[in-house]
Amino acid sequence: MPLMLTGGFHAAEAPALQRAIIQALGTDRARGVPVQAELEIVRGRGENLAVVWRNAIVGFVPADEVDALAGQLPPAGAREVTVVDGSVFPVVHEPPRAGDDKHGVLWRIWVGRVPDEIPPVPDGLDHLDVPEPKILGIPVNRLRDAP
Repeated sequence: MPLMLTGGFHAAEAPALQRAIIQALGTDRARGVPVQAELEIVRGRGENLAVVWRNAIVGFVPADEVDALAGQLPPAGAREVTVVDGSVFPVVHEPPRAGDDKHGVLWRIWVGRVPDEIPPVPDGLDHLDVPEPKILGIPVNRLRDAP
């Protein structure tokens, strides 16, 4: 069941969900170019709506967009799947920010029909902390020698 959007928006929490986005990207990551995406919008906890791509939660619908989409979603427990076109695209930061890879690349999600030029990410969109890097569940900073 397609969702009707008048425009589009950036999915929230890309820095915190970067691992999920990269896993969903798979080999498409190596090309470093935007990837078309068929996104699913699902109900989350409370009033939150999650963005799902390739069976992974890759973002959340920003609070100011929730009302417009929530009314289009089927009731909880229904079998219908709600989809919308979108794009997964790289944003390069110099110097790298939290959540970026070592080259300063952060993959973001655009929900809706992709415009010729995707607008910049609004300030204050992401609120979740970026998870600490771990190897086999052990924080990387613990693996370094103590001073």
